[in-house]
Amino acid sequence: MTTFSIVVVPAKVLSDGRHRIRIAVAHKRQTRYIVTPFILDSLSQFRNGRVIRHEHADQINSHLRKKVDDYIRLAASLDDAQGLTCTELIHFLREAQRRKQMTLMLLTEEYLGRLEREGQSKSYLLYQTALTRACRYLGGNLSLGRLGPADICRYTDYLEQEKLSSTTIRIYLTLLRVVVNYAVKMNYVNYPVHPFAVCRLPVAHVRELDLTVEELKRLRDLPLRTRNLIQTRDLFMLTYYLGGMNLRDLLVYPFEEGNDVLRYVRHKTGGRKTGENETVFTIQPEARTLIRKYMGAAGLLRFGKNGSYATIYNMVYRNLPRLAHLAGITSRLSYYSARKSFAQHGYDAGIQMETIEYCIGHSMKRNRPVCNYIRIMQAHADVAMRKIFDRLL
Repeated sequence: MTTFSIVVVPAKVLSDGRHRIRIAVAHKRQTRYIVTPFILDSLSQFRNGRVIRHEHADQINSHLRKKVDDYIRLAASLDDAQGLTCTELIHFLREAQRRKQMTLMLLTEEYLGRLEREGQSKSYLLYQTALTRACRYLGGNLSLGRLGPADICRYTDYLEQEKLSSTTIRIYLTLLRVVVNYAVKMNYVNYPVHPFAVCRLPVAHVRELDLTVEELKRLRDLPLRTRNLIQTRDLFMLTYYLGGMNLRDLLVYPFEEGNDVLRYVRHKTGGRKTGENETVFTIQPEARTLIRKYMGAAGLLRFGKNGSYATIYNMVYRNLPRLAHLAGITSRLSYYSARKSFAQHGYDAGIQMETIEYCIGHSMKRNRPVCNYIRIMQAHADVAMRKIFDRLL
């Protein structure tokens, strides 16, 4: 049987002579302590498990009694409590309390911390913007357990009243839903009805970022003299020639002279995709020429003083509008246009959707029954790439 009691341990006196109140947990002939935030000036302020002669005695006693009652209920809910050591039981109680006290702000801080540790700087800024707005409207101290469909409906109305675009509203709601689902997976909260159960996300507008074959050829053949413009154009074309490989993956990939097979897992989805998530294809001559031009030590691409991901990213996005103007491209041009153009050109060339998905490192949609019967491999990707690039000749 597990017992809980409110105690002060004289031997654990603080350096200034004061005493901290603890909750003693006696379990399986062991006693361990859970520290509380309450400190007494002397032992005379504590008697028989209660605080006395203290200006806030009633509030402290009420808080401690509620805490002990919570621990008793949690311990009673454990079917295998006798299989745990006293230390393991206390760990369970603390985690259960943390989950119960999890607020929207605490969840936001935890999720942003994960993104920061994983080096996802772009995602960090996007989530930070979206979640900060959600916390400001819904209240950072809102308990996750109290978040319901009505809150999300009101928040959606608020975003619409702020005259935000449908795309922005969709992004903000999607990111909030991702974080709420993360809390469910981490067992921080369980919902009888999910907060997003009745939420309808605004329709996403398809971004017309792809270039026509003629526009891409004009961009490729531009006579340039400025180093940053040349490097930006080369990076854009290299991404296209490598099946839309994104900038982060491109800058950390160790290319090798004499090895014409590229094998990688997308940084963006590598931790979320299940099954076979590796993309493998032969590096075509167009790509190999650009790789040799910039390949440095350890096979990594080098661009002079633009050495870090951040500086290269800024260079590319600063110069792409200038390149579009010089090439006579009137539609919006972004780095993502290389990936989008590769996929569109492949589709226009009659290449199977599943093969295009493989080339760009995209998950094959398992709701298409045919995906249960076919397997896309390097040979399919090589044929597809050659067919796409031959259209640029």
